[in-house]
Amino acid sequence: MNTTIFQTLSVAWKEIQLLAKDRGSLAVLFLLPLLFSSLYGSINLQLAGDDDAIILLDVCLVNQDEGVFGEEIAKALKGIEELNVETFDAVADAEQRVAEGEATAVIVIPADFTQEINAYTPTAIDVIVDPAQPESASIVTGIMNQVVAEVEIWGEVQYGIRTILDESGLLADASAQERRAMEAQSLGVIMTQLNEMRRTPAIVVTSEDLEGTKIAGGITIYFALLFPGITVMFVFFFVGGAAASLLTERETGTLRRLLAGPIPRGAIIAGKMLAYMLLVCLQVVVLFGVGSIFFGMPLGKSPVALVLLTLVLALVATAMGMLVAALTKTPKQADNVGMVLGFVLAGIGGCIAMTPTPITRSEGFMSVLSRLTPHAHAVEGYYSLMAENATLTQVLPEIGILLAMAVVFFLIAMWRFEFESS
Repeated sequence: MNTTIFQTLSVAWKEIQLLAKDRGSLAVLFLLPLLFSSLYGSINLQLAGDDDAIILLDVCLVNQDEGVFGEEIAKALKGIEELNVETFDAVADAEQRVAEGEATAVIVIPADFTQEINAYTPTAIDVIVDPAQPESASIVTGIMNQVVAEVEIWGEVQYGIRTILDESGLLADASAQERRAMEAQSLGVIMTQLNEMRRTPAIVVTSEDLEGTKIAGGITIYFALLFPGITVMFVFFFVGGAAASLLTERETGTLRRLLAGPIPRGAIIAGKMLAYMLLVCLQVVVLFGVGSIFFGMPLGKSPVALVLLTLVLALVATAMGMLVAALTKTPKQADNVGMVLGFVLAGIGGCIAMTPTPITRSEGFMSVLSRLTPHAHAVEGYYSLMAENATLTQVLPEIGILLAMAVVFFLIAMWRFEFESS
């Protein structure tokens, strides 16, 4: 038993030395996925900004009000990054811009807007939208509702202050100027406090799981799907190289000399697999490290499960490489088959993140088909661990399926592979 282990490690060490000399292939296998994932992640991070992508919409503003509330609405609109606000004096001129398709909407603040708010009378701001741009019009309407809500709070507070002062009789003998000063001072104190509460709220809502761990959200959760998907895709690009390496040694007679050693056939295959497994694990560490350090990708709360899933992923990828070697005739053919399998299975398995969750969670034929690939189960396992803080027990089904696939691939490879050139 000890001899077999030693022989397996000797084969693995020899393979690692050969791989280390092929720096061009190593650069492609490591730098290409690193470049791809970093570029893809940077684009998504830039589009997301801090929270969401900035959508620039052209709107026309007609402020007919000369009071403070109309001025505040206009100021608030011009301070919104998603809007490009152009001011007009006449409604007809602004509507013409919308009719020509050069603006999404016209916002009209009526002349008596401030007066109606001061009188605590219902009032309205007109938003004239372009029917040809329903999505953009909906965004503008939503923004306006938020802006008006802020002014409404201001009006409500002002009316409440005025009512209290009138009913209390404290300013019965005060002049109109003194009354306005007192109202303004009270309003300023209250609104300052409200704004401070918005910046540092007394109650903060956070999302946690049942064990009290804070759950990440937004773009970081997407990265928990993006980086594992790209990593799994490039891991299986080792398949062609592993198969070609085994067939090359058969053509050069190296396998014949190893068997004459004598070294068991299983030790030769296992040693080859172990060398490539180490490379796969290193690749996963590098890509996940970049995703975590530079893009804030969560790594979950079960490092043991993460390591075990990575080891099983490496095992099934290298076992598939041995299977390809057993089913092909030449190194070039094996390399080509491995490359085709890498792209096809990555697409079927959902390695390129096109949805917010793994493809295994979608409905329809593609979800069922994806489960036939090791890629889909690996991505599902990583996403559960990283995005949902799953435990080892919860991802055991995915690990078990990958392990079963690796065993099947390995057994077929041992059965079909010819160690002697025919």
